[in-house]
Amino acid sequence: MSIKDRNLKPGTKLVARYHKQSFSCEVVEGEGGKLRYRLSDGREFKSPSAAGMAITGHACDGWVFWNVATAEVTQKKEVEKQPPIETTETQDTEDQKETPIDTAPAAGEPGPAKKRIFRLPNQKGVSEGQTRWYCHDCGKSFLAATGQTPEVCPVGHQAS
Repeated sequence: MSIKDRNLKPGTKLVARYHKQSFSCEVVEGEGGKLRYRLSDGREFKSPSAAGMAITGHACDGWVFWNVATAEVTQKKEVEKQPPIETTETQDTEDQKETPIDTAPAAGEPGPAKKRIFRLPNQKGVSEGQTRWYCHDCGKSFLAATGQTPEVCPVGHQAS
């Protein structure tokens, strides 16, 4: 959640997540009583946007990028740091076992067949009675009579 109250006080901790990494920033008092934003590596910036830009590598709205650290955020991080709880396995009886709903094929087993030839959604410029199709294998589009679903492309690649 972005920063709602922009009247930050020195000592306020800011946190952000970017590319699955956590970052922190502290509001500190700089020269002349002006606020500065210090990253955990010690670099200081004049604005939260500049501090966010140092992390992302591109312009960003620091008031949206950063969040004020709260006890809830801190507690969540502490829970994430705790080791997983060990469980003991119990044997399931035959009627208790569940069948998996969506399983990936094992290594070496063929997965579900994918469409290799498909109808293009944009049919602009195609004459009446024709439909434009695309072959994923050769990367070319071709025309077929409307109402027909091609099984092979003109080069000879199969539809599935």
